[in-house]
Amino acid sequence: MPDRTANPPSVFVVDDDKQFLDSLVVLLQALEFHVRGFSSPSSFLKYYRAEMPGCLVLDIRMPRQSGLQMYEQLIRDGKRLPVIFITAHADVSTAIAAMKSGAIEFLEKPFDRETLLKRVRKALELDAESRQQNAHYAAISHRIELLSARERETLALIQAGESNKSMAARLFLTERAVEMRRSTIMRKLQVRSVAELLELATTHRILTEQRHSMDERRTDLA
Repeated sequence: MPDRTANPPSVFVVDDDKQFLDSLVVLLQALEFHVRGFSSPSSFLKYYRAEMPGCLVLDIRMPRQSGLQMYEQLIRDGKRLPVIFITAHADVSTAIAAMKSGAIEFLEKPFDRETLLKRVRKALELDAESRQQNAHYAAISHRIELLSARERETLALIQAGESNKSMAARLFLTERAVEMRRSTIMRKLQVRSVAELLELATTHRILTEQRHSMDERRTDLA
């Protein structure tokens, strides 16, 4: 049974052509990538976990479930990897469908070693950046969740540029109470200045909007 506790970035290759799959795995290993090969979409979907970093090299035309269908299922399951679609039967409509599904590249067999190397490196870099962003978002969200409903209301007013006097009037508080609430918010969010507070809140809003957009995309694919 594979050890899933150690997660080095991997290149996951899915292709039903066993000879091509084996040769591609050998090539990628020779290029010093950590590689795992799968001869069917079902075997990959059964194995893969969202916490496994890497990228996907995926054949489009396979029996039972095409590469496009497999990747759409992956997205619906809340798992996302940069994908490089490959095919021996390229056509414009297939390429467009692949790119719309989220592919970063579409390669026609046969492709040369250097092209593959560049594409895989790019995909792994994108995945690393995405996971770093996700970790950053999780850390910010954890801090935001520590705020009470009243503190979040106050934070929204701070973001809107309201003064302590204005906030006191709107929240039916004294200015001293507003100052104390601001101090509590900054302590919980682990920031030392209003500028840091605004930067954190804005980052959280932008990343939340991005995730809502991704959720809508999963709904469209369902």
